[in-house]
Amino acid sequence: MKFTELFKRQIQVARVYGIPVRIDYRWFAVFAVSVWLIATNFERLRLVQVNTLTAWTFGALTTIALFLCVFGHELAHAVIGRLEGIETVEIVLHPFGGLARLRGEPESAKAELNIAIAGPAASFLFGLLALGVTWIAKTSEYYITASAFFLIGSFNLLLAVFNLLPGYPLDGGRVLRALLWRRTGDFKEATRIASVSGQLIAWTLVVLGLWLAFLRGDLLSGLWAVLVGLFLRSAAANVVKESSAGKRATVNDAMGAPLSIEPDVLVSHFVDQILPLHRQMAVPVARERRLHGILMLEDLKKLPRERWRVTRAGEVMRPVNSQLFVEDGTTLEHAESLMKRNGTGALAVINGGGELIGFLQPGKLKRRQT
Repeated sequence: MKFTELFKRQIQVARVYGIPVRIDYRWFAVFAVSVWLIATNFERLRLVQVNTLTAWTFGALTTIALFLCVFGHELAHAVIGRLEGIETVEIVLHPFGGLARLRGEPESAKAELNIAIAGPAASFLFGLLALGVTWIAKTSEYYITASAFFLIGSFNLLLAVFNLLPGYPLDGGRVLRALLWRRTGDFKEATRIASVSGQLIAWTLVVLGLWLAFLRGDLLSGLWAVLVGLFLRSAAANVVKESSAGKRATVNDAMGAPLSIEPDVLVSHFVDQILPLHRQMAVPVARERRLHGILMLEDLKKLPRERWRVTRAGEVMRPVNSQLFVEDGTTLEHAESLMKRNGTGALAVINGGGELIGFLQPGKLKRRQT
């Protein structure tokens, strides 16, 4: 049985924004251990005497707050995913944190980056807010409250930093994949590199855990690090296998050379000199490779012929907006869907620097051999 199969038994506890929220049944054991550890530490506070009932109450409340922060981290992924057009199948809280399982992969490197960074950003925010409350509580001499919020703040900052480690399936691994995808346009290779990096981080955690357990005598922390490392290694290995199954076609595989005209070109010059050599229904309008819009032949038909010699392309083009272009590396499936909706049937392709590098039109999509 694979290590990840240990985390398949779950119960649903809520539904937020239509997203099922489930808890792995082993989470309850972790919850109990967490309450015990925190309560024990509260009983040892030096600045204030804490009775057993108060310590265990604050231990339970603090543990609940910690898991709510994990949920908030995953919900941030889900919310940004929805804004990027990807629904979330479920949010699962398991012994090692949480998981927002998206219905599909992001359609572009930019979307991947936005979704990946949302979780750590939320955790950083939670951490700063909690530390702010810590300062207020300590100033007011509410020492047990200050201790609880200090723990919550520290936990969130640690969660954010840990998740930004550059290895898939951690958020930092997804950030790495997004940057590589954007740079190379190759989703498959970017996934492979991020997953290999994730496996290296996982094995590092395993070695660290063994060192803590056997050389430092910290059995609990060591065992936890080993289990987290094994879980991450298994998840990263599965991603490598899945990405090896096939490559998703991107706009780089189908785009044509970006023949473009400048905004100042007269319509008469375009019709008489350029169009006879390049018969196409749409042409990108750009200056110094910066996209200004798309000129449609159907729009020129509405312009009286006598005005062709005094009207420039920039006056009749469809001005650039987010529906008229995609970044290189965007999946071809998403691009073709966008072409059907944007009213032009065409799509410009730009690189990470915002420069026009390609153009897509129905019937003129060329496929590269892969």
